Amino acid sequence: MRDWIKFSLVSAAFCAPMAQADNLSVLAGAMNSTKEEQSSYAWTLSYMHDFDENLAVSFSWLNEGHVDGHHRDGHTFQLWGKTQALHPNLTLAAGVGPYRYFDTTPRFVNGRGYLNDHGWGGIFSVQATWQGERNWQYQLRLNHISTPESIDTNSIMFGMGYQLSPMAFNDANWPGARGRQEVVVYLGQTIVNSLGSEVADAGALEYRYAFAPGLKASAEFIQEGETNRLRRSGVALQAWYEPSFFDDKFSVGLGVGPYFSVGKRYRNHQPDLDKKTVSGLITLATSYRFSDNWRARVAWNRTVTSYDKDTDVILLGLGYLF
Repeated sequence: MRDWIKFSLVSAAFCAPMAQADNLSVLAGAMNSTKEEQSSYAWTLSYMHDFDENLAVSFSWLNEGHVDGHHRDGHTFQLWGKTQALHPNLTLAAGVGPYRYFDTTPRFVNGRGYLNDHGWGGIFSVQATWQGERNWQYQLRLNHISTPESIDTNSIMFGMGYQLSPMAFNDANWPGARGRQEVVVYLGQTIVNSLGSEVADAGALEYRYAFAPGLKASAEFIQEGETNRLRRSGVALQAWYEPSFFDDKFSVGLGVGPYFSVGKRYRNHQPDLDKKTVSGLITLATSYRFSDNWRARVAWNRTVTSYDKDTDVILLGLGYLF
């Protein structure tokens, strides 16, 4: 409970001053663990907002691959300083901020062969961005991550970004003009954050309400399905920052909040007693509006538990606005 509340406060601190985001990018490359001297893949999905030409803030999801004893990923918030002193098409930037990680580690405790370790670290990054034709960008990023209770890593990644045009809202064109309320039906898959990454079919029904441009709240019933380690369902309440672009055709969003669930745990692949818990839910989402009242949605939910049953619930949905 305390961990996801802390994460929510950090999220709110970064998201509150944002009016519009400027860049959405995907990068991939390699990671090296400085302690184990091992290498793996790394990739990141990053969302950056420019305050002005010299200052920006970003939110990223970072996957650090697999090395011995660690399957780690997490979310980062960074403040960036930027310059175009060398060339008007070349932006050099340095960013620093907290890293909230989720690490699956092999450890035999209470009938399990793994643990879901949660913790905080720091991330320092340098990045070079070349502005290409139209809104496309080419990016090279180097990260150094330091954690007091986990591994330290270095990573290098290359990828592409797309510059999102800010949208000026008025009473006629903001999303609430088409309906402040939205009902979404989802289908997808649950992936247990274990060493075996067990999967199950998943589904959800969500109600969303828009208070103002970019600011929403949601209530959602989630059915995570059943694997040989977990059967769980519950209700999630989330606050959202979800800005829109291109005349509200496209949106990206971050949602955080509590997840009230009930489910059956499994120990040594045998069912245990039903367990009622309050966990955290962190969601990255995007949507595309293909008519006045209909949206297609993609949601990537990370459940954050205190009993080593973290999951990724990846969902595709269809929403109706009214």
